[in-house]
Amino acid sequence: MPPTGRLDRLYSLDAFRGLTMIWMFSEGFGLSIFEKDPGWKGALAAQFEHSPWIGYNAWDLIQPFFMFIVGVAMPFAFAKRVAAGEGWGKQFGHVLRRCALLIGFGLVARSVQAGRPTLDLINVLAQVSVTYLLAFLVLNRSWRVQLGAAFSILALTWALYQFSGYPDPWARNDNFGWHLDALILGKHWGPGYVTINFLGSSFNTILGVVAGGLLTGPMDTARKGRVMALSGLAMLAAGWSLHPLIPVCKRIWTPSFAVLSTGWCFLALLGFWYVCDVRGKQAWARVLVRVGANSIFIYLFHEILNRWLHQTAHVFLGWMVDLWPVAGQLTIDWALVAFQIWVCVWLYRRKVFFKV
Repeated sequence: MPPTGRLDRLYSLDAFRGLTMIWMFSEGFGLSIFEKDPGWKGALAAQFEHSPWIGYNAWDLIQPFFMFIVGVAMPFAFAKRVAAGEGWGKQFGHVLRRCALLIGFGLVARSVQAGRPTLDLINVLAQVSVTYLLAFLVLNRSWRVQLGAAFSILALTWALYQFSGYPDPWARNDNFGWHLDALILGKHWGPGYVTINFLGSSFNTILGVVAGGLLTGPMDTARKGRVMALSGLAMLAAGWSLHPLIPVCKRIWTPSFAVLSTGWCFLALLGFWYVCDVRGKQAWARVLVRVGANSIFIYLFHEILNRWLHQTAHVFLGWMVDLWPVAGQLTIDWALVAFQIWVCVWLYRRKVFFKV
């Protein structure tokens, strides 16, 4: 087995994170222009949109991937803190500070998008802050305790929805989470998202911690691969098996979606880990690693400046749309993706990393 590099860093994890961020800020790579096409182009475009409610598309896996990656990184990051002599109390203080910053940055991004100060607790960073805290509380426990906590949270989520007294516990805009937001916050987020999504998505983050513990543990490489493969396949099967009783729905992060999406997370991590860290084939993923090294920055960069970037691109490239409507629009969309990748590469080469 080739050396995997630094103990506190996985090349494959940075590559996985980078792909996830590019997928996020690509906004579907402009394929929405084909959404009304009755053929394969329309079918492909649909995979780059969120599912309206029940079921899932490939696009619905972006946030689960991000949540999972946060968890995988935790055993590596906190091992460094332990090695530096940090006690649990100091680590907990770091976690609380990071959670507060994530919520703050998320609020800034959403407020800029809305054009006014906005309280938004459903954005990705706010949701990550809660799942990060919950995952930290079981970080130093055994994998059995971690799994027990993760599945207990899913059981709690199911019970809150199932026994809330609504005719269809998973109905859009008429479920426990929806009415809880109205009761506590006096508002709804739309389209169907609810604040307590952090309960379901914490499953992804805690299972990420389990995966990170597996990769940092003493188990031999072949067995680690088998465990990840079997875990991923088992969760895919379990998620779909639950679907008749608990529908797969990303917008309220149902337990079945949490389990199914985590299955995909395990398989995706396995693929990156096997190619990059086990086989040592890393050159192809260099761009991904450079993007992944500044994931919070590029998320905020995209969320805050996206509208301006589109306006600027149309100022200089809008003539292409006039001449070639489809090809011109695709060129603009791909140019914006390339520019955001270039920003990340530029920062990486200058060793500028934004940490929270």
